[in-house]
Amino acid sequence: MRSDEELMLLFRKGSREAFEELFSRHHRAVIRFAFRMTGDPGTAEEAAQEIFLRIARAAPTYEPRARFTTWMYTIARRTTLNFLRDTAEGGEMVPILPAGEEEDGFQPLQLSGPEEQNPEQMIWGAQLKERFLEALGELPEGYRAAFVLNRGDGLSYEEVAGILGITVQAVKTRIFRARERLLRRLSPEVSP
Repeated sequence: MRSDEELMLLFRKGSREAFEELFSRHHRAVIRFAFRMTGDPGTAEEAAQEIFLRIARAAPTYEPRARFTTWMYTIARRTTLNFLRDTAEGGEMVPILPAGEEEDGFQPLQLSGPEEQNPEQMIWGAQLKERFLEALGELPEGYRAAFVLNRGDGLSYEEVAGILGITVQAVKTRIFRARERLLRRLSPEVSP
């Protein structure tokens, strides 16, 4: 199986099949990222199409200096920022947090499944999710992007640093501050 970087270089030489393989591998991840950043399914679809158009247009200048996904998410971030600037309303962001504990000890909030919940728990869970989405949408873009790329897309601190063009320490700081703001905003909702 060829790497993403090899496929992009093949596409640069004119292989349509190589681009189709890249699209097949990464389309869903790009849509999820765009959805979490814009909060609107229609805008996310439009943004994903634009992201892949920009990837195709940038093929002649592509150089595999970093992982393909780092380059792809850089384009995705810039494109979604343009979509957010071009729309009057930002909408809701929907994070998909990875299961398990992260390297910094962060344990994402996990609610039990619907079959294990009574109606009161289901209502409380829906209200908490809505408030979390609101709080995520209130974060500054830099904090939200770092948080979504790391917690939502499971990218390492190094990958996020490459995408955002900042240091690893700055990524850790942004994620820490994003978590602090989210916790501060949500603490009245989750305290006993």
